[in-house]
Formats: sequence, C-alpha cells, structure tokens
Amino acid sequence: MLDMRHDLFHNPQDLHEVFLLPPWSKLQLVAYDQRTLPLGQHAILNVDVELNCAARIIFVAQGGHAQVSLLLGVGIPGVLRQQPGMSLADGGIGEDIFIRSPDVSAVTLQLDGEQRQLTWDAEREDVAVKIGEFLEAHRSGEPVRNDVELLLRQLRAQTARRKADVSTLPSKNGGSIKTVLPPRKGSQIALYNSHEANIAISIDGRVQCVLELERLFGVRYYTPSLSNATERRHAWLEAAKTIRDRCECEGGPGSCPRRFDSGILVRPSSEAEANIIEEIFSVDEWRYIDHQEAHAVMAYYASSMRTALVVVSDAAFHVFHVTLGSVKRIASLDYGLGTMYMLLAGLLPEVTGQPLDARCQYTGKPDSSPLFPEFLSGDLHLQCLSWAGKLMGYAAAGTALEDLQEVAREAFEVSGAMPKYSMEHIMSVTFPTTELPARFQDALQQVCASDEGQRNFAASVQVEFERITNLTVTELVRRVGPQSLDGVVMTGGCALNVLANQRVYDFLERGEGSGAGSVEVWVPPSPNDGGLSIGGLWSVAPPLARQPLQYLGFSLWDSESLEGAAHQRNARRLSELGGVDFLAELLVGEGALWAERMERFQRPARPIVAVVRGRQEFGPRALGHRSLLAVPDATMKDRMNRLKARQWYRPVAPMIAEEDLVEVFGRRILSPYMSMAPEVLEETRKKFPALAHFDGTARHQSVSRADEPWVHALLLAVGKRTGLAALINTSFNTKGKPIVNTVRECLRMLDELPDLDYVLIEDWLFEKAR
Repeated sequence: MLDMRHDLFHNPQDLHEVFLLPPWSKLQLVAYDQRTLPLGQHAILNVDVELNCAARIIFVAQGGHAQVSLLLGVGIPGVLRQQPGMSLADGGIGEDIFIRSPDVSAVTLQLDGEQRQLTWDAEREDVAVKIGEFLEAHRSGEPVRNDVELLLRQLRAQTARRKADVSTLPSKNGGSIKTVLPPRKGSQIALYNSHEANIAISIDGRVQCVLELERLFGVRYYTPSLSNATERRHAWLEAAKTIRDRCECEGGPGSCPRRFDSGILVRPSSEAEANIIEEIFSVDEWRYIDHQEAHAVMAYYASSMRTALVVVSDAAFHVFHVTLGSVKRIASLDYGLGTMYMLLAGLLPEVTGQPLDARCQYTGKPDSSPLFPEFLSGDLHLQCLSWAGKLMGYAAAGTALEDLQEVAREAFEVSGAMPKYSMEHIMSVTFPTTELPARFQDALQQVCASDEGQRNFAASVQVEFERITNLTVTELVRRVGPQSLDGVVMTGGCALNVLANQRVYDFLERGEGSGAGSVEVWVPPSPNDGGLSIGGLWSVAPPLARQPLQYLGFSLWDSESLEGAAHQRNARRLSELGGVDFLAELLVGEGALWAERMERFQRPARPIVAVVRGRQEFGPRALGHRSLLAVPDATMKDRMNRLKARQWYRPVAPMIAEEDLVEVFGRRILSPYMSMAPEVLEETRKKFPALAHFDGTARHQSVSRADEPWVHALLLAVGKRTGLAALINTSFNTKGKPIVNTVRECLRMLDELPDLDYVLIEDWLFEKAR
C-alpha cells in the first residue's frame, strides 16, 4: 500500500480534500496519459480504504506538488472517515481534493461497457470544448450528470481549492493559532461578512439575538463594503453597538455580556472584522469556521434530529453526516446549482426587469452584448440575489418543455465550473465557444420569441432544478443508509426553493429510493447566508436543547415613539376592542367598523391589515410579526402584489393553523418557516382561491399554539367565521426594501399605499386617514 505522505507530498497538509463522484457513477478510468510530470509520479492504483471498498486513486503532479482525487465506483456503501493528513494505509482520507493538470491531454474511458478515447491539445484547446463535443457524440443516459464531463472538468480545473481543517476549529489568541476543544458553556459572539451579513450572540449555547444588517441599514442583502475600509468599519461598529444596546437577552436588562469567551468568524470574514468588534466588546479568543460547516451546524441543531444527513447546497454542494458531538463532511459534489439557477434567471426579462431585445442580441461573443449593465455595476451581487425567488414564482406561469429542459440540464451539470457571478461566464464557461452552440441559440430564440417562451423556459429550469436536487439527495440517503438516520436536513440558499424541498419531502416520505420507509425532511428558518452567524455560535457552544429561532430579531427601532403616534392619530387598543376576535371580524369584512368605512369610502369587501408585533422575524420569511394579512379570497393576491409594487406572478403564502392542514392539503405537512409547497386540494382552492399559486401549490406557514400563540388564536378566530383557519400572509415591506422595523415606516406605508387599510403595531390599531 502506498503511503502518500512520503511518496507524493512535501507536507501532509497537501492532502486536504477528497472529491467524491456521484454514487450512481458508471464511469471507470481504465487508462491514462503516461507522460512524466514534475514529481515523476503519475499512476492509478486500486486500493482498499477502511470500508474495504474498491477505489481508484489518480495521482497528478503539477507545479512542484501533487493533487489527489478519489474516484468511487458503483455500489460502494458506507461513509468515508474524515482524517486529513493520514495515509490510505492508515485508513484515513482528507476532505475535498480538486485536481489541476493542464498537462493531461488524453484519457481512455470505459463508458456503457465500451472503451472510448478522448484527446485534446493541452496548449491550444479548452478541455470544456472537448467535453461538449464528446457529450454530443456520446450522450449518456445518466439521470443527473454525465460522468465523463465531471471527471474531465476536474482534471482541467485551473487551481486547486485549499481549505482549512474545520473539524477542529483553529483559535487566534494573541496572534497565534492553536487548536482547542469547543466549550459547552460561556458567551459567544459570531459574525458573517458578505452578502446577507449578520451577527449574533449566545450564552451557554442559547442564542440571544440575531442582527441581519439589512434590517439595520435598510438595504436588502446588505454587504459591508469590501473595498472601503472606512465604510466597513462604520457598518460593523453600528452593528456591534446595536447588539450591545438593543439585544433582548433572556436574563433581562443588563444581562447581555460585554465580554465574550469566544468570537467566531464565519469565512470569508477576516481579522479586520474581529478588530472592529473589539472596539465595542472584549473577546478572549477568535476562531474561524468554514462557510459550509456553519450552514450545516446551524441547520442541524435547529432541527430535532439526533443523527442527520445535512445537505448544504448554494454556490457549492456539500454533504455532512452529523450526530451529537460529531460533524463530518462526507461528500462534495461538483455542483453550483444556486449560482446557475440565478444566472439562468438572468435571461428572463420578466424576472430581471431588463429589456427583452438585449438578451436576444447576445450570441456569446464578448463584444456582442449591449446589455447587462447590472453585471458591470458594483451592486451586481445584491441585484442578482433576488432573481432566484422570482424565477421560482414565475415558473408556475409556464410549461416545462423537454428541449428546454435539456438545455437547463446541461447548464446545471457544468454548474460547478462557474468561477464567479457573471452572465459573461454563463456563456463562456458553460458553452466555451466563440458563438453559442446551436442548441442554446435555439433555446434562447424560444425565450425571446414571446412571453410564453420566457415562461416555458422558467418552468423548464425549475423542473430540472427539482429533478437534480431530488435525485441527488435521495441517492445520498440510500448510500448512507436511511436506517441510520433520523432524517435529512436541507440548507444553503437552494433550500429556499420550496418546490424542490417539497419534491424531496414527497419522495422520501413515500420511502422511494431509500428502501427503508419514510424519511423526515427539515429546513431551518434561515437556510441562506443570513443564518451563518448562528452556525458559528453553535460550532463552539452547541445548544443543550432545541431552541426556536424564528423570532430572535429586534423590536422596533423607534418603539419609544409608538405611544405618541397612537395618541396623535387616534389609534385604538386592540385589547379594548375585543382582541383577536375583533381583528378576525375585521379581516373577514364583518362588524360595524369595516361596514361603515366600506360604505363611506367605497373600499373593497375585505381589508388588508399589517401586523407588527414583538421581535422581528429571523430569516427571509415574515411569520406573523411583520406581516401583511388578509382573507384568501379571489382578489387578495393581486391587491397584495400591487401594494408591494412587485411582479404579477409573485405568490403569497398562506398561514394555516395546524388543526386545518389536512383540510387544505389532504395531509399534515408541518412547515413553520414556509419551507414546503404541497398541492392544495382542488375543493379547497375553489373555496379559497388566493391560497394557491398558479400551479396549485401553496408555500404555507403552519402555526401551532407552541409556535406563536397569538397568531394561532387569530387563525382559529378567522376559521370560526370563514370555515378555514387560514389567512394569506406576505412580508410587510415594499419596493425591494427589507422587512419594516420602525413605527415611522409603518405609518408612512399606511398613508401612502392605497390598498393598505390598517396597521396593528403591538396593541395599537391604526386606521388609514380619509
């Protein structure tokens, strides 16, 4: 057995990452270009690792050091142990290794039982071009990806990805790095410095508050400046002061810590942010945690599972096996589904708001596009981040077509090669030719031909995204062994795609593909990057018991002005009017108050009421504390979208009391954070048409008394009057702004938005002035 530490590597840490082929792979490498590389070592070996399974190791030396890839064949069971730096003889492997070798110019592949030779000129030809040609000539029947493309893209990757070992968290103390055991007690502060920047604190593993910086600065997906140190310092100072002055710790006033045992920086956060935080707080030591592991840790501990398969899908695709006290990365699949989904959405004018003719003029040549000014502007990242959610809603307006699905399939299959957020790269990397291939040109023309073409393309992209996600997750469950799992946790930005979540949920609930009956699926309240600071906290001090997270934001920034505004505008206390029963009566259009206003001011049959109560929601969904609420009749969805100045195709989400879930869906699907989208029963859709989107699904919030007693009581009161304990709900914001959090902004919107009739702020009910 070859000991790689001594024969191939200058340093054991060179063995950092192991790339796992999809477990349904049929590809076997049977020959390899035998040219001499700088280290003189270039071979394929059959080895037995700890699980006694056959594996092929490719050693490729390049630029003075070697990179290694472990390729697994068909039918290999089990989970590989994560022990970076160990030799294969010892049974250990690393995490994710990506091969770089532009010197390789030929491979012999065994594909569907036949040997095929693929060659290219390493000096003049792009491997990706050859991959495309090979795919056209030898199209595979693989359900998710073509293994030939996967292998070759890894072989020609231009740089090796290097990651710190995140299984033990490095700690910075006085400028030195050491490894420490994670404490179970004490106070922690953690932050994440990129888009959707956030900061949170905990005491003995219990999160006290989470500040999403967009809520503080009023900029959606807020990112502290990376180029302007002064602006970045100002942003994090304000965030730290807000935590210090306004965090509502469980011990009451004065109980929030001013000194923290640990500070955690979720990558790509840096020491610069740590230094800024220390202007406000004292921090004994700082640690770093990997981005993907922070996702996994936060999602796992927010669930009720003891042992889970945690799937992190965003711009990358990582899989963790997590049990109490142990977080192991077991696979890294070469997908960037979130990035590709977003970029395909960029082709659709009804999604991006850009002119249709600009997209249609694009041929793939670098100088052929007069368009995409958004890709040249400094806030590209922020503008793009809204597209995925819009595409998901827009897809329901179209019909998936097989030829367009094939285009989407090819795009998703090469999504791991996307180097950055750029429409130029979706053309040049996915289809690296001087002009777009005929297949893609034809598809683009369908998109350009009509509104129907755009909508069909959106539907095709969504269906393919769901298919790839479902096949990948369910196959991973089968491989790990469903009997050993309490369930699957889905997180990362892609877990905001409720249609894909539902497809996985349905598949695993039926036991399809797992061979072991139903498997639970869980999605946390903030699977996107907005939840990473909690992952940082819990990587150091995990919670001793499950903690609800959905209302850990901040109270109104200007709450001290509420009493004065209420008296000035003759607001009335809801508790004195009859509480939730009065509000339910108002929402359904009954009672003297609304009847009088409807007659005098020619208002619609039923009002829209904004509800602003308690602490703000944590995560991207409004869950009854910063919500616009209405009865789900036929006109309400259009009125809601008009009120929020958003596109006609955007869905609204019903909130449904747990007691009535079966009446709506025919089954009890818990979704306290609007993470699922089951189909609504046809009979229920006829009675309450605004519950469902165009495709008949509903991204619902299930509400129990334990989840939110006041909202639950309101729903039951509505149900007594309408026959269904449900309201439609969307976030209280408008024109792309973050969810509201000031009295002033609430009342401004009440005055300026014609479709908004009432605002309830805490216990004060404000009417629109006439």
